[in-house]
Amino acid sequence: MKNLSILAIILMSVGIGSAQSLKPDNPYPLRSGINQGTSDSLVGTHYWYFYATPGTSRITVRLRTATTLYGAALNNTLTITVRDERGGRAVKTVNASPNGRETTFTAPKLDKRMKIVVSVAPPNQNLLRMGGDYEIEVSGDVDFDGASAGEPIVRTFEAKTGYNSYGAVKFLADGTIESSNGYRGTWKVFDKENRIYTVTMNDGFKTSVQYIPGYGLVKPSEPNLIEFQELRR
Repeated sequence: MKNLSILAIILMSVGIGSAQSLKPDNPYPLRSGINQGTSDSLVGTHYWYFYATPGTSRITVRLRTATTLYGAALNNTLTITVRDERGGRAVKTVNASPNGRETTFTAPKLDKRMKIVVSVAPPNQNLLRMGGDYEIEVSGDVDFDGASAGEPIVRTFEAKTGYNSYGAVKFLADGTIESSNGYRGTWKVFDKENRIYTVTMNDGFKTSVQYIPGYGLVKPSEPNLIEFQELRR
């Protein structure tokens, strides 16, 4: 207990109601309002961050839709861990039960600005796809660092679709695409607010995809169908 910071001690669960990044050392910035993600046991833990400023803050996490197998419910418990830059840590969970879908962390008044990292871990399962769609909402005295995020599509993915085996695929900031197997292409923004992009490869493959933080590029009409899976490293 003596090693926990003040923030970790005061982080508490307050009642139970109803871009993300896969890299712990490079979390994705949260933004004002509702942030959405899809937790997937075959992908890994998501990492987000924001800054708590002098005052009070509140983090709410909701499990919106749990993954099912042939329509049957699974044990889709997501583990939410909140860490501060002093080493403080608090852990809660959300699940698909009627009283377990939402949890909240609160912090009383802080005296200095502090970076807070929020991780969302799926069930420890490597054989079945388990997890679900979730939301994170941060309110109170906080700062967001969305300006540093850039286009979230600028990263490396593993191709799961296309006419050919593209292998690892890099989406570059200049709007071009490089494949480890020699194919090239381009990407452009179609709907910035909803993170929808048009992808064209030089073998004639063309598709529209939507970016889901920590998950990958999916078909906008079929969010569980990954076209390009985000790589952990």
